[in-house]
Amino acid sequence: MNPRARIPWQIWIWPALLVVLAVVAWLLPWRDWVPLLRAWVESHERTGWLVFILVYVVVVMLPLPAAAMSVVGGLAFGWWGFPLSIAGSILGAIPPYLIGRHWLREPILRRIGSPRVLAADRVIARNAVIFVALLRLTPVLPFTVQNWLLGLTAVRFWPYIWATLAGLAPGTLAMVWIGEMGGLASAEVEDATLWLVGGGLAAFCVMVLWIGRLATRELRRAGFDEG
Repeated sequence: MNPRARIPWQIWIWPALLVVLAVVAWLLPWRDWVPLLRAWVESHERTGWLVFILVYVVVVMLPLPAAAMSVVGGLAFGWWGFPLSIAGSILGAIPPYLIGRHWLREPILRRIGSPRVLAADRVIARNAVIFVALLRLTPVLPFTVQNWLLGLTAVRFWPYIWATLAGLAPGTLAMVWIGEMGGLASAEVEDATLWLVGGGLAAFCVMVLWIGRLATRELRRAGFDEG
């Protein structure tokens, strides 16, 4: 069997996680507390948005499950959870990058700056947007770890931001979608609506799997292989 034809196990993380979370969103007793959460959000309006984004930033900067925050965003804000989660992710990704770039990069390169490491750094810099976007799409490393490591590379600030935005959008949308499913399950909606949302989520899982395969293939072409 051609080793390049094998599907890396990391590609299955997103679809498996989406399925598990969707089942949880379907089964948990959301009717008990989701209406209370949404009522609090509606009564506080912009304050609720700000609190959510600030908490999201803290979660992203620390080794905590940021994906769970996107699910909460869907539960609390519905589809508005998507732009709010994206904003929290981007704002939380900036400080680790800046710290790594301005204070950690040079000392670390002086210690481990072998020709191979420097060559890899140049490859990443030349393909910054593609590399960062595909890295965000492929859940090989936790998002927080990616932020710190990318700060050690030659990737410039704005390519880092735009590529992060592009790479995070599909996964964030999926997490918010799951949260919105929980919100629908807590409301008086017809089963057909829930099945429609669930079917869309299943189709989205297939798309994420397909994108993950393409991302891994491109990373290998750039010389970043597991073996």
